[in-house]
Amino acid sequence: MSEALTDAPRELGTIRVLARERSGTQRAPVDIAVDVDALARSGREVVAVMRVEGTAPLEGVSLQEVAVLARAWRARGVRVRGIEVDHDCATTALAGYADWLEREQAVLGGELSLSITALPTWSGSPALPRLASLPDHIVLQVHAVRAPTLFTAEQARGFVEAWARVTDRPFQVALPTYRVRLRDGTPLSAEPREVARFLAALRERPVAGVSGLVWFRLGHRGDTEAWSLPTLTAVVRGEPLAPRFLPRLVDAGGGALDIVLENTGHVDAEAPTRLSLSGKLEVLDGVAGYTARGTSLVARTPPRLRAGERRVIGFVRGSEVALALP
Repeated sequence: MSEALTDAPRELGTIRVLARERSGTQRAPVDIAVDVDALARSGREVVAVMRVEGTAPLEGVSLQEVAVLARAWRARGVRVRGIEVDHDCATTALAGYADWLEREQAVLGGELSLSITALPTWSGSPALPRLASLPDHIVLQVHAVRAPTLFTAEQARGFVEAWARVTDRPFQVALPTYRVRLRDGTPLSAEPREVARFLAALRERPVAGVSGLVWFRLGHRGDTEAWSLPTLTAVVRGEPLAPRFLPRLVDAGGGALDIVLENTGHVDAEAPTRLSLSGKLEVLDGVAGYTARGTSLVARTPPRLRAGERRVIGFVRGSEVALALP
């Protein structure tokens, strides 16, 4: 994570860090392990986040839980701007959520700003104007709102426009950078090109009230379900997102050659479904989802390679062997 904080594009601005969670049906308190020293070294402005699961009322939960952590981070040199509540409140319970926020704001003492995440489904509630008037900042989540869709540019645009019509408060838009699997195993992915398409339309036709973007989440080497940093950087900067794969033969010893595929572009993407070989092949086999078919390696579900990632997808033995993408 320390490396990700250093390498993340400066355009990201404030970093939101999960500090405290109320988890499960009992909302058990969970402290999150945070590399506070890395946050301090990064010099980036930070918001400490408290996530509260479930849609039930918030009795027994206090902002003091995360405010204490935020102040402790400050004492260790982190540039903490404020705290954020990530709570997917039921629309019918928004009035109670507003009561809770109004009451709990006092614990911040004016030294920490308060922001909340918001759902597009709240836009029809009569309680929204009062709720939206309470925090200093609002972050509208436009991903993972309507199952089984994770993100589409059209749906996100509709959410943003609908929100702008019902509140005159500026708001940020939270965009996804991750993949998930549903309980039945169905994969859902926030495709970089789809998010880039939303951003291009927003630049071309701005929506009144949109004050910035928030990205969920900042990927690192160990987080294979999030975009790589090169991909995030390219999307943030509006750079071209054409994938580029380079196949190679690497001496594996004993007369065998590993077949290696490398993503040399700066966007995460699915690898090709087929690689063809030529020469006098004696043995050919595939791994990582690829199987040999004649003089080709074929993948029914090709692997997804992060920008800069290389992977062995097979091996071959023979003479005058060469390979190329189809």
